[in-house]
Amino acid sequence: MLKVLYADARMMLYQKGMRQVILAVSTYLVLYSILLKIIGHYMGFAVTADDIIMLYSSYAALAVTASTLFTSIGDFSDGCIRNKLILGSGRATVFVSAEIVGALQAVLISAAAFAESGILALVLTKGGLYTMTIAELADMWLIDTLALMSIGVFSTALVMVLGGKKSSYAIGLVISLAAHIFSLEVNEKLYPTAGKCVLSGAKLFLYRFYDRFVPYSYLKMRPHHETWVYLAGVCGLILLSTLAGILIFRKKEIA
Repeated sequence: MLKVLYADARMMLYQKGMRQVILAVSTYLVLYSILLKIIGHYMGFAVTADDIIMLYSSYAALAVTASTLFTSIGDFSDGCIRNKLILGSGRATVFVSAEIVGALQAVLISAAAFAESGILALVLTKGGLYTMTIAELADMWLIDTLALMSIGVFSTALVMVLGGKKSSYAIGLVISLAAHIFSLEVNEKLYPTAGKCVLSGAKLFLYRFYDRFVPYSYLKMRPHHETWVYLAGVCGLILLSTLAGILIFRKKEIA
């Protein structure tokens, strides 16, 4: 297991996909922050550190999904998955190793983005954090990173069970985009800016469950649940991706 994981992690560092995603995230943060600063200057409002720090979280799931898709599909197209199986590595070992690398990508991308966000916030704003303390900021970054790790695992599992087909790109990104849109809908309905929540019955139950236990929703708001709730959601998505994925991958024909 350790040999396969070491090889996968080493190969990940040489993959263009993850480096391109980090570069795209970095470029977006810089350009958007500067644009926000310019607009604020001419329209008479102050850009706060919160405005910049929350930028990455708004599209982080798409970034991590894209990176894991590039890497995982590349392993199939390069013949790496097939070679591992030919050399005697078990399918469960190959699958779990790929998932761990998917989670590791989420950590690396997020660490780079959070560090850059912090630097930009210090350079482009005055007065530091606007509504968050350092402890609250650290808590948000930790929960976001855990959520993105589980999303990286899920995205990798999706590619593995689909056999590395090119359709994995479309399916993975569509799921991530749909989750992004639905998360916004859930937040708007459960926590309206004006008035009270008017949901009831099964819809209220569904929206509350999604808000509490689906990691995609954690990226749209600051932490507002107990820690065990977030851990349950993260662990649940990882376990579901792993157990269901291994069962399917064991029966999958690898071209």
